[in-house]
Order: sequence, then structure tokens, then C-alpha cells
Amino acid sequence: MIFMNRIVVSILAIFLMASWANAQTCTQRLNQAEDDYEAGRLSRVPSQLEKCLADGSFTKEEAIRARKLLTLVYIFSDQEEKAETALVELLKVDPEHQLNPQVDPAELFFLYDQFRTAPIFKLSFRGGVNSSYPQVINEYSVQSNLQDRAFYNGNTTSGKSSYDFTDAKDSISTHSSTQGMGLGAWGEVMVERHLYKGIEVGFGIQGRISNYNVESYLHDTGLKATLVNKQVAIRTPLLLKYTFNYSNREKKLLPYIFAGASFDYLLSAGYSSARRDGGTTVSFNGTNMIASNQVYRSNYSFFGGLGTKLRVKTHFLTIAARYDLSMLNYVKSANRYSDKQSTFDLTNVESDVKLNFISVSIGYTISIHSPKKINDH
Repeated sequence: MIFMNRIVVSILAIFLMASWANAQTCTQRLNQAEDDYEAGRLSRVPSQLEKCLADGSFTKEEAIRARKLLTLVYIFSDQEEKAETALVELLKVDPEHQLNPQVDPAELFFLYDQFRTAPIFKLSFRGGVNSSYPQVINEYSVQSNLQDRAFYNGNTTSGKSSYDFTDAKDSISTHSSTQGMGLGAWGEVMVERHLYKGIEVGFGIQGRISNYNVESYLHDTGLKATLVNKQVAIRTPLLLKYTFNYSNREKKLLPYIFAGASFDYLLSAGYSSARRDGGTTVSFNGTNMIASNQVYRSNYSFFGGLGTKLRVKTHFLTIAARYDLSMLNYVKSANRYSDKQSTFDLTNVESDVKLNFISVSIGYTISIHSPKKINDH
């Protein structure tokens, strides 16, 4: 067993030494090829580099140097087709390779400008949290004298807070607010394409989970209804974005602004929790407001926001904030009393609302390149 272990260790050592020697040899070949180029011995350069390029023995930085050197050699030896092929291979290794006007010859700039080096499109993945801001259009109750006794995410339509609700005349002398920010989550995949001077357009698909909280008080009867109205929607946002300093590839942080519109479709809607206090306590959950025909499944919205990109080579980390403004009523007015369980047991009916949101997100954008000569079809 000891003898076998020694054999394995010896073979491994020989393999590592051979790999190291080959790497050293390829580095030496690259250095010699660069010396030959500077001395004008162009014909000797390709043979020194081809084997190491073919078997992947160069590091990435060395491969970039080698591809660029081959491009220059073919340019100055009047082998146009090979020069174009070598440049494409260079751009595959380093998709947005930057030329240096202090070092690189004008002939290389001329060839470089004939090629598509920018991404053909970008694939963006985003995810984050949202906070709902229901906009009450018309307020309704099972009794007519509601008078600011309904709180949406802790506030009335006139801006009163549920924490300040201490009317001594009410038969409900104390209350404990369960309202929060109506937090939810969302995720999005979007394809983006650059149009002109920092202007980009994008289209994608988004999934959003949202909710808003309601407390309603029936002060004549001493009843309080507390519920969480939850939605799951699929959206198709169309986005227009402007990125500052888009063409400056030396910039790491790139702020941007954006605006767009979206078609929204409800997959589910209902009370994730509902409770009535005062008198006999009633509680239930899992109601289906789509099945009871109380809400519209289709809607559309506009949005806008700002963010920043952090360049990671040719890709980007992103962080953004946005506001979504819904345009249509969420509730079907004619059917607000159709759910008897909600109306009679919970003593609650839906007010007309538009569902608006503030959202934040983090994301990652992948640049997809396909280098080719611009005038090729």
C-alpha cells in the first residue's frame, strides 16, 4: 500500500511539474513573440503562439496579449482576412477590449471600428420588496356613516393614523393596530437593448406578491374588522432607461433613470387573514375574491424610478428604487356586496382602490456579445 501511494504521489508530482514547465514555456513563447514583433520578424510570431492558444495553456491575460499580437501581425503583413478572424477571437476573450491611443497603432483602431463590440442585448435579473400604497377612490362600509373609520396600512384617506384613533365617544375604547407597511416581494427577468447614446429599451416578465392591510370600525355597534388583502400578479413591463456616462467604459458606477408601463394580470386575490372583534369573534382566511367576482383581473400601470449600476467587467450589479402607479380600480364596484361571509360575518365591504407601490430591488445584468464585422450581413 505504501509503495502504491508513493507511485501515485510521484505521478502527480510529474504531472504538476510538466504543467508548470509547459506554462513557463508558453509564457516564454509569448514574450519572444512580442520581441520578434518589435524587431519586425512578423513571420515568426504565429507559429510561436498557435499551439499554446489551441491547448489553452495561456492565462486569460496572456491569451488577450497573444490574440492582439496576432491581429497586429496580420494587419502589417497584409493578411486582412486573418486579421479580422484574430480580432474576433480577441473580442471573444475580452468582449469590450479597450484600445490605448498612446500605444496601439491607427491601423488597429481602423480595423476595430469596423466591428461590433457593444453587447447585442443584456439579460437582467432583479428581485426585491414592495410596500403597497392603496389609493382609495371611493370609501364604502356596511353602514353609511363611515367617517374616517377605515385605515389602509394604518392611515385613513384623509391622512389620520390608526395610532391616533382615540375617540372617547366610540364604544371601542381601546384598539391595537395590526397595520404595517403592506410588504410584499417581486422578481423580474428582462431583456434590454441599447438604442442610442445611453438610451435603452427593455421588455420582460415580472411576478409580484403584494398585500394591503385594512382596519374598519363600526362605531355604532362596537365592531372592528381587521384583514389582510393579498394579491399575486404577473406583469409584462416595457421600460425606457437612460444611463449617464453609458459610453465611458472606465466608469465603475453608472447612475440611471427609467420609466415605463406594464400590463398586469391577477393570478390570485383574497384575504390571507380576516378577523372581526366585538360581540362574537369571527376569523377566517384563504378567501378567493376572483371566484366571487369582486376584483378585476386585468389592469395596467405606469412606473418610474432611479438606480445605479456597478460595472463588473462587462456585466453589472444594480440597485434601484421605483414607484408603480395603477390606473384602474382594483374592486368591481357592482359586486362589492357579493361575498356574504365578508359582508355579514366580517361586517366588511371593499372600497374602490387603486393599488400603487414603492419598490426597491437588487439585480444582476449580463451583457451578451456577438462580435462581428458591422458591414457583414
